[in-house]
Amino acid sequence: MKGSIKSKLTFIILAVTTITSAIGYIGFISWYMNEQYKKTIELSNTIGIVISQDVGKLILLDDVSAAADISTQLKSFTNLQKLVLYKKDGKPILQYNIDNKSFDVPKIDFKNIDEISKNENLITIYHKANYQDTYLGVVFFEFKVESLSDIIKKDIFVIILIFMYVLGISFILAKTFATKFTEPVLKLVSFLERIDKTESLSKRVITSEKNEFGKLYKEVNTMLERIENSYYILKVASAAFETQSGMIITDANQKILQVNKSFSKITGYTLDEVIGKKPALFKSGLHNKEFYDKMFDSLRKNNFWMGEITNIKKDGSLINEHLIIQSVLNEKNEVIYYVASFLDTTKQKEIENQLEINQQILLQQAKLAAMGEMLENIAHQWKQPLSIITTLTSGILLNKELNILTDEFLKDGLNNITNSVKYMSKTIDDFRNFYNNKLEKKEFSIKNSIEKSLVLLSSKLMKNNVIIVKNIEDIEILGNENELIQVYMNILNNAMDSLENLKDEIKIIKITGRIEGNKAYIEFLDNAGGINEEIIDKIFDSHFTTKDATKGTGIGLYMSRIIISKAKGELNVFNKTFDFKEKSYKGANFIITLPLK
Repeated sequence: MKGSIKSKLTFIILAVTTITSAIGYIGFISWYMNEQYKKTIELSNTIGIVISQDVGKLILLDDVSAAADISTQLKSFTNLQKLVLYKKDGKPILQYNIDNKSFDVPKIDFKNIDEISKNENLITIYHKANYQDTYLGVVFFEFKVESLSDIIKKDIFVIILIFMYVLGISFILAKTFATKFTEPVLKLVSFLERIDKTESLSKRVITSEKNEFGKLYKEVNTMLERIENSYYILKVASAAFETQSGMIITDANQKILQVNKSFSKITGYTLDEVIGKKPALFKSGLHNKEFYDKMFDSLRKNNFWMGEITNIKKDGSLINEHLIIQSVLNEKNEVIYYVASFLDTTKQKEIENQLEINQQILLQQAKLAAMGEMLENIAHQWKQPLSIITTLTSGILLNKELNILTDEFLKDGLNNITNSVKYMSKTIDDFRNFYNNKLEKKEFSIKNSIEKSLVLLSSKLMKNNVIIVKNIEDIEILGNENELIQVYMNILNNAMDSLENLKDEIKIIKITGRIEGNKAYIEFLDNAGGINEEIIDKIFDSHFTTKDATKGTGIGLYMSRIIISKAKGELNVFNKTFDFKEKSYKGANFIITLPLK
């Protein structure tokens, strides 16, 4: 049924009213006709009583005048159409017709005397004729009652008037109530249409209704609030989805449902090319089964995985990714989606690799820069054992020529020569180990590593008359000993270069090593007067130096901080005042902080 709710509701109310009125009228007619039937039976009993005496006269006394009296009395009963009086033998002795016309008397069947029959608007009744409790015969009655069509024809004008009146009143009431009923609905529809056109989800519908409409309005407002929240969440999610990171959404079976533009830009694949497929499409073959087993085990246990992975692009080239995978669960904690986001770290990896190479080059340059001093130290440390060897061999040869060489003198000489050669060999080993490029990590003693750096710089320390004051605890750490020795030597060399400016004063370098908590602290403190506060924050910068070009490259301290940072530690410098032999001094205090193994 087409039309507005208001017209439909009006039609429904009118239809219900019409049908109800018709049913009511039919019910009334049925009741009325049933009442006619009951009254007709009662009337037949009444007539039987009224004419019983005359019937008695007619049958018992054969009084013909009684028949006239009976007919006269029956005229007052307008519903009675016919009457026949039968004697006990079935012989009719009296007949009556409201029109005074003769008619064929029906033959009586004494077996059906008690039955009442109805034919259209005629009711046939048989009664036993009794007089003073004496059975005289049977009276046949035929009454006329109003039929349904008779009643309608008789009242058709009134019925039409009543129906029109009821219909008119019903229409007015239906219109009024339909308007009252549909007004809140139409108001709500109009409000929602405005919301749809303007997309202004912040508006709310207002009503004073306290009934079901009030509840409906409240639910609509609640729904709008949820939609508004969802709308902004979706906008944020949409903006987040289209980030610089590549994103993939799969179902619980890992079949791809959606990817963003960055994914296509990075990998070369469009959504149409990957939808319905699994991320295994991007496998590079560089990771083994154990790698992927650990990934999915983490997803099962933690609903999360993050790590570095190498995949393959559409063009066959490799791509390094920093990948994060998150499981999305339903209320039953079942996985319904996987959301993966990744960054293309290929260039970053290349830069990191190149930086690592550059750092190794700088570290090697720093070592090469110190090679001259190392050779000087080796020459200085070899000078004494070489002198001893020369003296011993000359003495042995001289004693041999003079035939005064004893076994004891030869044995002592050879032992001293052997010890000197061993000392020289150890010096070469220390030099070679320092220039070893292997970056293997192992446990070593900080105290021993500092001693090795002092041995390597011993000639310069002696030449500059530097006093080394040590207070070093025996600390074991895990790391690369050679790189840490390089840091010590860079700091010591800078300290000695600063101490050269002191002419007549004592030259001091204090070295301390201690443990605090779970960290090791190694400090180098000199008395060269400290570092200018204007440049103290720059001395770790690459190629920054306060020395002339022949003495410094500006990479020593820069590389030292990089080495310490790679070891998860810190390298800092402060100016500090200290006392030594009852006198105060000021100098640069380098502090190395390293985590314990």
